[in-house]
Amino acid sequence: MKHYDVIIVGAATTGSYFAHQLAEQGRSVLVIDALDPERIGTKYDIYHVAKRDFDRFRLPLPEKEEDWAFEFTDNVNLSAFGNWPKPGHEHVIGMHMHPHTLRMNRWAQAAGAEILYGARFERLEYGPDGKIRGVTYTRGGKTVTAGCGLVADCSGIPSVVRTSLPDGYGVENFPIGPEDMFYVNLRYVKYQDPKDYVRRNRSWPYYKTWEAPQMDPEGAILGVGANFSAEYADGVFERFEEAIDLPRYTLQYIERGRTPYRRPPYSMVADGFIAMGDAACLTKPSCGEGVTSAMVQAEIAAEVVGALLKLGKPLTRENLWPINRRYVEVQGRAFASQLATVVGAVGTSAGENDFFFRHDVIFSAETFRAMGEGKELAFGPGEMARTAAVMLLGVVTGKVRIKTIRSLLKSMGDGGAVSKVYADYPETPEGFDEWVKRADAAWAACGSMAEAAKAAEG
Repeated sequence: MKHYDVIIVGAATTGSYFAHQLAEQGRSVLVIDALDPERIGTKYDIYHVAKRDFDRFRLPLPEKEEDWAFEFTDNVNLSAFGNWPKPGHEHVIGMHMHPHTLRMNRWAQAAGAEILYGARFERLEYGPDGKIRGVTYTRGGKTVTAGCGLVADCSGIPSVVRTSLPDGYGVENFPIGPEDMFYVNLRYVKYQDPKDYVRRNRSWPYYKTWEAPQMDPEGAILGVGANFSAEYADGVFERFEEAIDLPRYTLQYIERGRTPYRRPPYSMVADGFIAMGDAACLTKPSCGEGVTSAMVQAEIAAEVVGALLKLGKPLTRENLWPINRRYVEVQGRAFASQLATVVGAVGTSAGENDFFFRHDVIFSAETFRAMGEGKELAFGPGEMARTAAVMLLGVVTGKVRIKTIRSLLKSMGDGGAVSKVYADYPETPEGFDEWVKRADAAWAACGSMAEAAKAAEG
C-alpha cells in the first residue's frame, strides 16, 4: 500500500491550492477526484476573483484566449427601487472556471502533487486505534487503498468524506441540505443597445441579484441567489425584473448552481482529518462566494500541517487544533458575526430597504465595504445612535414598521452575541464541549436565513 503525507479528496480550486502549498514544501500529496479532466470545474462558465487575492495567495494568473474572460474595477449597490447608489472599488478578474481549474491542477502538479482523475472516494480506512489511516477509492474498475497521515475533504457540497465520519469522531458529519444552500441562477444575456453595455458590477441586495460583465462586450450576466430551490430563485428574479428597469436584452442561456449558506462545523479538524472549502461551508455571508475564503483556511492549514510533518509529529486532533483557532481569528469570527447579522435584513420591505439606503444606515456604504472585505459588522455607539434616530424617523413618517425595527435590532444583537462566543474559541480541545453549548445557544437565537425568508413571505 502506497503511503502519502496527505490525501486530498477533490481537485477543484481548494484542493489544488492546498495540494500546491504542501507539495511546494516537499510533502507527498495525492489528490483524487471522481470527475474526468473534461468535467472538472464545470459548475459555471464564469467565476470571479479579486486581483488582490491573486497577489495574496500567489495564484497563477489566467491568460487571454485560455481562461481569462474580462476585468472590471467598479461596483455599486442599489436599493430595492434602484436608488441611492453605494459605490465601491475592487479590481476583479473574471475567468472561465473549467480551464482555470485545470490551470490550478497543473500548478499543483508542477509543485509535485499527484492528481488522479476518475478516482471515486469509497471509504476511510482506520487503524487499530480507531484513527484515520488512509482511504479506499475506485478507478478504472480497480479498488485501491492508500495510506496517509491526513485526509482533506475538498469534495464540495456533497462532503463525501466528512459525512462518512462516524458520530463523535470530532468533526460534525451533517449533510448540507436544501435549506443550507443558496441556489444561484446566472442568466447570460446580450444587451440590445450599446449604451447599456456593462463595465462594472451592479447589485440589488434586496433581491440578492446582480449584473456583471461577461466575456462578450455586448453581454452581461444577470445573477440571482435565493433559498429553497432554483425555481424559487427564478420567482425572485421575476419580481426583480418587475421592480427594476433593466436594459433590453436577449437571453442566451441560463446556468444553475448552488453554494453552501450555513455556519461551518464548529471544529474542522479531527485525528488525521480536515474539512475544507464548501465541504466546511466556508463561503462569504455577503455573496456566497467560497473560492478565496476557503484559501484563507487552506493557507493556515498548509502552514500548520507542514510544520508538524517537518517535526515528525502526528497529525492528531490536538496537533491540528491551531488550524481551528487561527481560522476563527483571521476570518471565522467575522463571517459568523456577519451571517448572524444579515438574517435580520431579510424581513425588510422594498420601501423600508429604500428608506434605509437613502439615509445610509443598515444598508450603508460602510456596511457594504466591511462585508466585501470580510470584516465584522461592528456598530459603535455613534452609529447605533444615528441608526436609532433614523429608525424613529421611519416610524414617525410611516416608512418603517415596528416589527422591522425589532428584527433589525435583534440581528445586530445576535451578531454581537455570536462574535463574543467566537472570540472565546478554545485554544485547545479542552473546554471545546462547553464552548459548543454556548455556540449552539447563540445560533439557535439567530435562526437561519431560510427561516427568515419563510417568515418574510408569510
